[in-house]
Amino acid sequence: MKINIHTSHPSAFISSTFIDLYKDRAQIANTLKDRGLNVNALDIRPASTQSSRSEILNGIKESDFVILLIGDRFGSIMKSMTGSETQSITWWEYTYARKMGKPIIAYFKSFDSTDPNSHDDRSEVLYNKKRIFFKKFKKIITQRHNPAFYKEPYDLAEKLDDSLIRIYRAGVKTLSSSNSDLKNEVYRLETEIKQLKSNVTLASTQNNPATSGIRGLADFLGEQPKSQPQLGDLVDFLIKNNQVAGGVQPHTRPCMRLRKGQII
Repeated sequence: MKINIHTSHPSAFISSTFIDLYKDRAQIANTLKDRGLNVNALDIRPASTQSSRSEILNGIKESDFVILLIGDRFGSIMKSMTGSETQSITWWEYTYARKMGKPIIAYFKSFDSTDPNSHDDRSEVLYNKKRIFFKKFKKIITQRHNPAFYKEPYDLAEKLDDSLIRIYRAGVKTLSSSNSDLKNEVYRLETEIKQLKSNVTLASTQNNPATSGIRGLADFLGEQPKSQPQLGDLVDFLIKNNQVAGGVQPHTRPCMRLRKGQII
């Protein structure tokens, strides 16, 4: 789970139809609040306005996870709001939550067949199409989220409590893993910086005219000079190899001063 760092408390978004599941929404909202979680955009009813659309999208964006409740109503299709002729508001909310990478806990309610509010209006022109769309939506949720089933709001609250424990354990594990990855990346970058500094120092020494000649002479004589050779080192090399004019003997270091670039 990705923790939203822009909110002071963990928060959730409840996605569902309203008419049939308002008691269920209220029950789990209370459960979440009792556990110290905020509930975003709980009372925002979908409407074909930009303000309600923005409030819903912000509610999802600011949430740490989404709770999806599905009964037997497909719900409203509002193309002006969702841009789709086949998705309900709930399906649209679900799609956006997926795009945002939000963890989703899904629940299917065993609906009451005698309650007319538990179903879409059979007299509606789009009723048959809605049932086809609804079947497809439920299939997607079943395949992706293995939803739990419940009958009553209190039953839902108990199941949600169990799910919250798993969610936050997964969140802690993710944060711990991310922290470990960051430490490894910092170590890698520090090592790379040290290597770059070493390369720059080496390149600077090799490109110094005052030392390159001595190094070249040392290579010619088969010697290894100090890491930062000085002019005196040149004399040592010459003495050791009996190359100093005037028969200077080994182990005898002449007094030096510069005169027109010569050693005297």
